[in-house]
Amino acid sequence: MSQSAIPDIITIVGTSYFQPIADLIERMLQRPSAADNTTQSGHFENGYAAASTVLLVATLESFVSRVRFLRNGEVVSGKDVPDQLLHFFPDLPNHEELSEVFLLRNIVVHNHVWHLDVSAVEERGVATIATPKDLKFQTKKTYDAIVDVITRKTVLLGLSASPTSVDRYDVGAVFRVVWKTLMFMNEKNFSHTPLAGQTVKFCGKLQQFEELLELLPSARPPFTAA
Repeated sequence: MSQSAIPDIITIVGTSYFQPIADLIERMLQRPSAADNTTQSGHFENGYAAASTVLLVATLESFVSRVRFLRNGEVVSGKDVPDQLLHFFPDLPNHEELSEVFLLRNIVVHNHVWHLDVSAVEERGVATIATPKDLKFQTKKTYDAIVDVITRKTVLLGLSASPTSVDRYDVGAVFRVVWKTLMFMNEKNFSHTPLAGQTVKFCGKLQQFEELLELLPSARPPFTAA
């Protein structure tokens, strides 16, 4: 058996997520966005958007795992990804944004339930009967500082705090935060965060993964609180 030119590998999935994410975004954008996502964004958009946000966060987490391996002596047990990144990089420019993005991932993966009253939407909007905390879902200590329970959005990025409301805006916001973080890590040390192999097939054409950001909305329409 021939000897490999590369004596070892670090098993991260990383860029392998790029094409699946591109496929999900392409399908999501095939239909127009919903006019209002106060309760749900529609089964079609919601499913593709939620899956996209989870894979985008998984992409970042994969590269963070590579850095954790290469800087293992600096790892602090018990820190979540945003806090561990801040420990690695004290000049990390978007720690608070990352905290919101990872909260959204948890909201989707663990399906944080909101109990909502939609009996009189036209008269008084959508009222909250019970929040995930009321329903004893496990949330971080910072949840109250991150989530506005009136709008059911995060305070900084306006991410959906209800899993059925996740839409293309959330995908765009998460994508921007994830990509900004990956580029920051890449500029710190290319060998620790190599972002080679960014070409994806999108709508029958080859383009760079980061170019998909141009197709995603950067702002959500104003929310009318209940």
